[in-house]
Amino acid sequence: MRMKTVGVIGAGQMGSGIAQVAAASGFEVVMQDISSEGLERGKTRIEQGFAKLSEKGKISHTDAKAALARISTTQAIDEFSRVDIVIEAATESEAIKAELFRKLDGICGEGAILATNTSSISITRIAAQTKRPESVVGMHFMNPVPLMKLVELIRGLRTSDESFRAVRDLAEKMGKTWVESRD
Repeated sequence: MRMKTVGVIGAGQMGSGIAQVAAASGFEVVMQDISSEGLERGKTRIEQGFAKLSEKGKISHTDAKAALARISTTQAIDEFSRVDIVIEAATESEAIKAELFRKLDGICGEGAILATNTSSISITRIAAQTKRPESVVGMHFMNPVPLMKLVELIRGLRTSDESFRAVRDLAEKMGKTWVESRD
């Protein structure tokens, strides 16, 4: 599966970090949050992150500007109908994540992968909220995402090899070192 567009749920520290790294890696990014204030703070955090990286010579000003242009923001979860993968980085609440994955299941296209950044909730239980458990996987990024290289990839009981390979390839394109962790 060739991924072009990454959706990120949550514009907090983790979500904005994931969006920044995805955009810097050449992906179009749709970052969603329930509040406009959260989106503004997330976008500001990303701009500041790129500015610091540019000051340190880790990214050119031109590349940072181009990456910022690849990020769009929205409060509407329906925008995820056009993404190849959604990485959910919402509040660490099983009830909230369950509701989000039920919604995403109906919104996202047939081949889209649904990933969660959770570190403590079962991927299998989250996947059970969907009609596509084979397409649900864990992608647990370390904080702060732009600086930390490690990402844990977690299979649910029914996560397909194809979905796992797709998130592994995405992690590598994002410059991350991945390890497989148990659910």
